[in-house]
Amino acid sequence: MSKSFLKKALSGFRPYVPGEQPPDGEGWVKLNTNESPLPPSPKVIEAIRAAADESLRLYPSPTAAPARQAIARHFGLDPAQVAVGNGGDELIEMCFRAFAGAGDRVAFPTPTYPLLEPVCLMHEAIPAPFPTDEGWSWSSPLVDDPAPLKFLVNPNSPTGTLHNRLTVERAAARSRGVVVLDEAYVDFAPQSQLDLLARCRNLLIIRTMSKSYALAGMRIGFALGDPELVAALDTVKDSYNVDRLAIVAACAAIEDDRHHRMIVDHVVAERAWLESRLSEVGFEHSPSAANFVFVKPPQPASAAALADALRERRILVRHYDREPIAGWFRITVGTRDQHEKLLNALREIL
Repeated sequence: MSKSFLKKALSGFRPYVPGEQPPDGEGWVKLNTNESPLPPSPKVIEAIRAAADESLRLYPSPTAAPARQAIARHFGLDPAQVAVGNGGDELIEMCFRAFAGAGDRVAFPTPTYPLLEPVCLMHEAIPAPFPTDEGWSWSSPLVDDPAPLKFLVNPNSPTGTLHNRLTVERAAARSRGVVVLDEAYVDFAPQSQLDLLARCRNLLIIRTMSKSYALAGMRIGFALGDPELVAALDTVKDSYNVDRLAIVAACAAIEDDRHHRMIVDHVVAERAWLESRLSEVGFEHSPSAANFVFVKPPQPASAAALADALRERRILVRHYDREPIAGWFRITVGTRDQHEKLLNALREIL
């Protein structure tokens, strides 16, 4: 598009760039986008097949009501406390529509999910990033910032850092506006902050089915919070934002606890194994409570050159070239076979 047609607020705009997605079936070891190493529940596949009939000519529930009800039952909430979206990303965007106007500050720590700043600019909000303290912890200025909208990712990406309940509650209590707690990776962590919803009316928790439910391809996210906050999201959401197949997939996935636990247990065990083996090769690591490890290669290896050498061997990892995480890798927890291929390649390259 000609720059002359682009609105002035987006002059020089740099969009969020997702991780590389090579074509399916070409033998890549894909450890760069935090997808599940295991497939979704067979019950999800069965539900999708059963729903893929002539009813697809009809619009879905405009509120994704069956999915809201199933999610509410699972977490012991009222359906009025649940919103559903086209992935967690759409729910983040809906928060901007509902809670931050043009010229409003939107606060978040850095480094964190890099989608936040581009979405700020798209909505003509003012990004207010706060560098993290030692150990990637949230700073006091961030916690105390009076912005009408604040984002906290916990466990954080890309560092994997988990903040405890007291820290999250303090952030919600000291914030004047809405605090959005992105818990995309929380199922791989020892603790969620769901209990805080009962006493923090300004807290909105976002979850996704892309990671621990192995449904990245279905794009299902959901938000949990006070009915007033959920109603605000409903006010600004797109019509029919979740399709029929995604709705039935969400219902089947949330009801199959056994399969969900199998995925989580696999990831947690393999995460510890992979961190240990990478340490043996000389990698520094930051403790991760997510479905990835956050590591730094040994000196004098160049992270960029190492990532390129891995890619030549059809192995993808995410590496960073911006401070304060320049030279670090985020490596998705995969299967043992994928990990062995990664480690063998690293030994050969290093």
